Amino acid sequence: MTRFLLLSLALIFSVGAAAQNTNLSDYSYVVVPEQFDFSKSKDQYQLNSMAKFYFEKSGFNAYLADSAPNANRCDGLYANVEELKTLFGTKLQVVLKDCNDNEIYRGQEGKSKYKEYDKSYQDALRKAFSSVELLNVKQREVVLLGTSQVASSEERQPKSQISASSKPKTSMVSGNLLPDAKFSNYSHEGKTFLLRKTSEGYSLYEETASAEDGLMLKGKIIIMDNVVKFLDTSGKVANASFDASGNLTINDGASTTVYTAVN
Repeated sequence: MTRFLLLSLALIFSVGAAAQNTNLSDYSYVVVPEQFDFSKSKDQYQLNSMAKFYFEKSGFNAYLADSAPNANRCDGLYANVEELKTLFGTKLQVVLKDCNDNEIYRGQEGKSKYKEYDKSYQDALRKAFSSVELLNVKQREVVLLGTSQVASSEERQPKSQISASSKPKTSMVSGNLLPDAKFSNYSHEGKTFLLRKTSEGYSLYEETASAEDGLMLKGKIIIMDNVVKFLDTSGKVANASFDASGNLTINDGASTTVYTAVN
């Protein structure tokens, strides 16, 4: 009897998830607000930029509100992240609504018990998006109003924002090509990496379940004048460079490692 109940629940869950996935894939884009209701400022702790990044990583055509496409509003979804009450730590949940304010999707709760506010909110957000990634969404192309033109990757993703559906844009800075995005996705030897823009350059993280928050710091890319160096967590220094496609190369003199920017 117990086995029958478990199988029935599994069947109901899989059917529900498939239906939800189909609905989300039928839309062509998702809009992320520039500030969530619980935040005190725009993109506080980079949560809105991170949400856009996680949506794109999960198969959505994502835009921040100030760069939403000139497309049919009802072709899009409208995202929010809600903060839920909890005695300790932070608890967040991803919600998607349609153009008529009907709730289309509510994800699993993401919980974090870090004491530092920025780390706690970022960790909770990453965990909240784990259920979104499992939906295997693949949204159709965005069609602009008044034309049959499909929005290009450049129109969908302004330079200052994260792009998971196209390789990161780069700009020439002090003679070096550098990624513009706050976050970029990379791969190397079957592993996934996250590059985060910082005040001193970039931080490179490996996505791994062995890390408490799912992200293991591999090292920092330091930019000084026209020199770009990679400093790993053991203190070892190597040369670092990006090509026009955003691919990262690290050379320590003995070996070369290439991190490929992910489409």
